[in-house]
Amino acid sequence: ELSAGFIDEYLRDMAFLNVTSPDVTPRVSESIDIIVDLIQKIEANGYAYRTSDGVYFSVRKDSHYGCLSGRSVDDMRSGARVEVNEAKEDPLDFALWKLAKPGEIAWESPWGLGRPGWHIECSAMSLKYLGAGFDLHGGGEDLIFPHHENEIAQSEAALGGRKFVRYWMHSGLVNMGGEKMSKSLGNVVSVHELLEQYPGQVIRLYLLQTSYEKPLKFSVTGLGQAFGSYERMVEFESFLNQCAAGGNQKAEERVETLCRTFLSEFEASMENNLNVPRALAAMYEFMTNMRRADKEERLGGAALHAMKVFREALEILGLGQTAEYAMRKMALLDAKDASLRVIAQQMDAASATELSTCGVLDAILEKRRRAREAGDYKVADDIREHLRDIGIVLEDGIDGVRYRLHG
Repeated sequence: ELSAGFIDEYLRDMAFLNVTSPDVTPRVSESIDIIVDLIQKIEANGYAYRTSDGVYFSVRKDSHYGCLSGRSVDDMRSGARVEVNEAKEDPLDFALWKLAKPGEIAWESPWGLGRPGWHIECSAMSLKYLGAGFDLHGGGEDLIFPHHENEIAQSEAALGGRKFVRYWMHSGLVNMGGEKMSKSLGNVVSVHELLEQYPGQVIRLYLLQTSYEKPLKFSVTGLGQAFGSYERMVEFESFLNQCAAGGNQKAEERVETLCRTFLSEFEASMENNLNVPRALAAMYEFMTNMRRADKEERLGGAALHAMKVFREALEILGLGQTAEYAMRKMALLDAKDASLRVIAQQMDAASATELSTCGVLDAILEKRRRAREAGDYKVADDIREHLRDIGIVLEDGIDGVRYRLHG
């Protein structure tokens, strides 16, 4: 029941980030039979031995051990995170099955009541559902050794030398204050906490701005910049919609050329080890070129083709919920209508009752802009704080002020 609650929370957060759900989500507690079967194969092939507290994999019997991290067994022993256990034949040997101590959760096995080791569960479940030699295995770079190294060793020992995984993709770590973000250091910001302040699309874009294999230095400033970038994407779609009314052959040819160039650069970037930052740069350049083209010769109906191409690229990046984003933003803003009108009255920003909610907010922001230009920073700061109190956070940037909503 405890784990089910955390699983549900995790899945909700992933849905907000537009992470596609996997077809199969196996659980260790439901996979004990296949884990036991895999350990028996490893043991039968001569790579495992029994001790007083469980079953261990013999690292030195695997001549390929270290192929992923590129280190020799002797190098790994120096400073490696290994468990001190006199029953093991070698400090690098790792547990396949741990016999249970009194009161611990345990399952039946040929070796007695116990539970799987840390590494074996991943091999067993992935081999069952993906088969030997599946294409991609991912994970953080901190799992290269020992976890992934051990996965390869135990899997290929059971498979009689057949390949476990064709390609490994390791992501860089998220750092905060120069250190890896981790629970042990207490420098963790959870996705759930971020979702209370930023839409999922913005958080996703923020993460995509750094290549997956590089470390990411977490910053609130970076999130604010990602927020502005996603707002521009949403505005660009709106701009294309407004353009799509009539057109001419010359505009269609120019738009076709711009779209073809953009798609070529976008696809080449994605095919080059998922170089998403470069793909995003091509997208921003495309947005700029399309606006320039409209100023020079009016896009008209040709904008619909650009819209199709732009949306396809957004979908590939998992950023395609622009319409939902805009609708949710308007719904949140409408819910703050009464509070906004009170602030407008207090700050003498707008008194016309016929103004829409957006109009009232625009009037308040205009009042703040004029106060800043006049050097009256107290009024400007007061407006910022009043808006923050009702869940409207202002983001000042080089292209003006934007607002994000929460609550």
